[in-house]
Amino acid sequence: MNKHLVPTLVAAFLAACATQPEKRTSVSAAPSKRAAGSAENPQGLPIPAEIREQVRRSETIGRQIYLLDKVSAIATDVLMERVPDFREKNLAGYVPLREGGDDLRPKDSFVVTFFTKGEPLRIAYEIRVKPNAKPELEAFDPPKPALLSFVRLAQARQAALAALPSHPQPLNPVVLPAELLGEKGTLVYLIAGTATPNVAVFGRHYRVLVPERGGPPSYVMPLSKTMLEQPTTGPDGSETLGLMVNHILTDWPLETHVFVSLLMHVPVYVGTKIGVWRVDGDKISLISDRASEGER
Repeated sequence: MNKHLVPTLVAAFLAACATQPEKRTSVSAAPSKRAAGSAENPQGLPIPAEIREQVRRSETIGRQIYLLDKVSAIATDVLMERVPDFREKNLAGYVPLREGGDDLRPKDSFVVTFFTKGEPLRIAYEIRVKPNAKPELEAFDPPKPALLSFVRLAQARQAALAALPSHPQPLNPVVLPAELLGEKGTLVYLIAGTATPNVAVFGRHYRVLVPERGGPPSYVMPLSKTMLEQPTTGPDGSETLGLMVNHILTDWPLETHVFVSLLMHVPVYVGTKIGVWRVDGDKISLISDRASEGER
């Protein structure tokens, strides 16, 4: 594996192929045309100081989840096209890693690694995904040994899925360093999907923390109260200009709201106890303060 891969800056997407609501053809993560402010530079009402860091984390992690979901979808399409019998190759899942340069700064390119079932875990395919370039596939026959750091990501993924053995929606695991949330260990996001086109899935997603030493998760946290899906087109086929959800688990939008806005290319308006937020791509702003409204 390339010595310049940067696992601490990216996530692992370890599920088998899952249908996504749109076709991905690039690895950019631009917001929609109606750009909103972020926690650091709000273009709306002031964000309360006590939750400013949580808002920043939602922006950062939501963008990471979106990029890795997109890269994984591109690589899976390439594998299905160029390896028609891939289902017979004993594959268990795949992990995307962002590449780094000689200075270890992250680059725009990713390597998506497909690994085998069983012990010991081995690498069967690597697909390099770059902006504005045709993805490159490299096959290993027989599959090559996996690095220990790679094996640990797979083990964290498996522990998270084992803690949630059944779910009515398809789940796409995404693995990130827990340091992004100020914790220790590995975060595994179980992102709910759908086979229905033009539908935004707000839940039920899960955030799972796997300890540094491995083993069972420290917690499994639902990121919504219910399984929630919304159409992104009207009855006449017209495009939705925005989506609205009520959120009671936290006072601020979560990383999954950022993911949905980036994925569907529309603003998401999130109502919480303290007000209404606009999530436009990976930018979050507070646009309505319930306390101020009560004074008028």
